[in-house]
Amino acid sequence: MIGMAVWSRLPKGRDHMAGPHHKGRYTRYARAVRDAANANPNTVCWRDGHTLTQHQPGATWTAGHTIDGSPTATPWLQVTRVPPPGDWLAPEASSCNYSNGAHRTNRLRNNPRSTHWLT
Repeated sequence: MIGMAVWSRLPKGRDHMAGPHHKGRYTRYARAVRDAANANPNTVCWRDGHTLTQHQPGATWTAGHTIDGSPTATPWLQVTRVPPPGDWLAPEASSCNYSNGAHRTNRLRNNPRSTHWLT
C-alpha cells in the first residue's frame, strides 16, 4: 500500500496501480454496474447467483470480470439475471470477487502456501 506522503508525489492523472483491464472505459462501466446493483435488492452475483444478503456480512457489490482480466468487457446491467457466457463486467459480491482473485493469483504464482494443493 502506498502511504499518503508517497502518493502525493506521484504524477497526477495516471493510474499507477491498475492493470490494463482497469483503464480506459473500465471506471465508467464499473461504476454503472455497481450503481445498478446497489439500486436493486434483487441483484444476483454473477459467480454464484446469490443476492447480497446471502453473502458474508459486510459484502458489497463490485464489478467482476466474467473473463478474468479482460480489457474489453461489456457492462451487464440486467442485474437480476446471471449473464450468458461471454466477456462481461457484471455484479459480483466482494467476497466472491476478492476470493477468486486471491485464489487465481496464488495459483498463477505457484505459491506453496496457496490452497491450490487441496484441489
